[in-house]
Amino acid sequence: MGLTHIFGDKPLPIVLDFFRIHQFWDYSLKDLQKATGVSHRTLQGTIKQLVKNGFIKYTRTEGKAKMYVFNSDSAVAVELHNFARRIDAEFLKSGIMKKEKKQTATA
Repeated sequence: MGLTHIFGDKPLPIVLDFFRIHQFWDYSLKDLQKATGVSHRTLQGTIKQLVKNGFIKYTRTEGKAKMYVFNSDSAVAVELHNFARRIDAEFLKSGIMKKEKKQTATA
């Protein structure tokens, strides 16, 4: 989860990582709360901020729940996604390299 590697386990990077990884479906605040562990109250402010800045967008209302999805139409959101993917690749690469070094040291 690229952004949480850099920015830590804060609500904003957790929610952004969730939306960029699951970008083909829309989610309600209740779904996000279950998936991320971020409180409903915190999600209300976080979602408002992410919509305002164009990272996610409102898609529809299902019953009383508003549904949101990653905004793949936003150039900034797409660049953020690509950046996070590069971070994931670097962490994966460095993790593999550390394991290889440990194996050669013990052999």
